[in-house]
Amino acid sequence: MSWIVLSILYLLALAAFLIASFFAAEVLAAFAPGRGRVDLKGIEPGPLVVIIPAHNESGGISQTLKSAGAQLRSSDRILVVADNCTDDTSSRVQEFGVDVLERDDPERRGKGYALQFGLDSLRANPPALVVFLDADCILADGALLRLAGVAAKTSRPAQALYLMKSPAGGAQKLKVAEFAWALMNRIRMQGLQRLFGVTRITGAGFAAPWSLIQSIGMGSDEIVEDLAFTMQFTRNGVAPILAPDAVVESEFPSAETALMRQSARWSVGSLRFAWRESAGIFLEGIKKKNLQLIGAALDLMVPPLTVLGTSLVALLAASAAVWFALGVSAPFYLVAIATSLVSIAVVASWMEVGRKILPPSELLGIIKFLAAKTSVFGREGRESTKQWTPTRSANDEPGK
Repeated sequence: MSWIVLSILYLLALAAFLIASFFAAEVLAAFAPGRGRVDLKGIEPGPLVVIIPAHNESGGISQTLKSAGAQLRSSDRILVVADNCTDDTSSRVQEFGVDVLERDDPERRGKGYALQFGLDSLRANPPALVVFLDADCILADGALLRLAGVAAKTSRPAQALYLMKSPAGGAQKLKVAEFAWALMNRIRMQGLQRLFGVTRITGAGFAAPWSLIQSIGMGSDEIVEDLAFTMQFTRNGVAPILAPDAVVESEFPSAETALMRQSARWSVGSLRFAWRESAGIFLEGIKKKNLQLIGAALDLMVPPLTVLGTSLVALLAASAAVWFALGVSAPFYLVAIATSLVSIAVVASWMEVGRKILPPSELLGIIKFLAAKTSVFGREGRESTKQWTPTRSANDEPGK
């Protein structure tokens, strides 16, 4: 019996060590000299359409339309897809002189279906580029054309630096969430791109030439549609590229139910997607000798930070117990090294980008952040991810 326990523990310890090493490598690569930015000198993107899916966004879409509209050229336009709305989103959009399509299909719900609906409407007169933006996002000055420029220059999908912010006066745990988001989208994605030439599509703010996007099937009820898009593009040989100078920001919802639903979609949804897809994508990358597919698969295997940290602590305790009971220390040392690598990487990331977000006086918010995760991975959180649901509901506040 003991050899079975040891075999399982060795496998888990080795997996933890490899995942932690990759995580640390991503972070270390992000700090390497040079930023890997695309030179956009002389690049003038062709006409573009900004597609904004909107489900009951009447209360919040105005700021997004103002932000995007201020950066449009005369050849560009915005197209809002009012998706299964029960509020006055359409009329609010029309007040801004923006084109709106109303989609009413309660049997096929999800952001992917809304994006596909918008794309299909453009086929008769397609633009050079399509930019996708969520209805609760704000573009930094110049971000739209920088993002479109990167897509035009590289002929690849380009992902903006998408950051989530804690609202003014928000709870301490939201500051922790803001740092975790920056670690993922700013640090890890920059490192992944430097190591493997690929980044994830991380949510709002990505652009692609029409020649690429027209053949991508977006219509599905996948709750982590951005991960699915990433893998589709990468498998097609046009891996997404990060445009770190094009910044798109959004705020975490302040309502507890909305926050839990949003976190569950990202955390539980990404874990399920990784469980289904990562091994197959990795083997496909090996077979095709495709470094970008291999990198995307390895990145997918790294679980959300809270899951990674909790798993390491549990493995550390289990391996210590086995060392005490059976005198076998190797698994403990493997897990201890893995834990150290992750800890060093997180501290380095905090030193680089986190001190302004999460100053030392706010570090106790980590406890509240971890406590909130119990509901995310609890029954209510898991149930909310079994089918696509809007991040916020009319009973919470306007949102996706």
